[in-house]
Amino acid sequence: MDKGSFPVKKILHIFFILIAGTSYSQNPLQSISKTYLRTNPFDIRFSSFIASLQQDPWFTIESYSRRTDTSFFYITGIYKNFNPFHYPPTELRLVLAEEEIIHVDSLKTHDTIMNLQLLGIIDSGAVNSKLVEKEFKRFHKNQADRFSSNTYGNFKEKNGKITAEIYNYFVFPFSIAPVTIAWGILPDTNKYSFTMTIRFKVKENIATYIVTPGEL
Repeated sequence: MDKGSFPVKKILHIFFILIAGTSYSQNPLQSISKTYLRTNPFDIRFSSFIASLQQDPWFTIESYSRRTDTSFFYITGIYKNFNPFHYPPTELRLVLAEEEIIHVDSLKTHDTIMNLQLLGIIDSGAVNSKLVEKEFKRFHKNQADRFSSNTYGNFKEKNGKITAEIYNYFVFPFSIAPVTIAWGILPDTNKYSFTMTIRFKVKENIATYIVTPGEL
């Protein structure tokens, strides 16, 4: 390969993605963040997003751990006077947790990503089960077309009744889903939740898509 040709191909490839994939690569996370979050982490520097959580009078931080040589970043808390969902959760919880992943490339590359979760938790009962299920279906109806593809899964009881569902949403050409939604009973509780997860990589203090080695 001509050494001088690589940067040109790289630039053209990125340019193609920006043009041909604009409806997927820019809009989905912007739309979801503006609809469901108090502050959009993709509009500002990541450190400013953390500061906005710390300074938000409607957000009470319950646990906060900075990243160290031996531990990952973690913050969680609950909102008051804020609810982006169409049902009244008894608890609206935000979790932002750093996680190590291993890519499926030949080198099994290690990486760290951020998982931002918003959980609308509600008490048990058939009526509340339907509320979170309806929120799940509403999200899919309103947001699915903004993504390039999605995958679906569910959990059924022996009688065939569905008690939990999940969608993973993808943005071309990335193999890791930046958004996942699910509804069901939270582990070790009798409470239902609609849970939205946004995954991203923080690079140079900017939240961006997670790129598997070799994708770009």
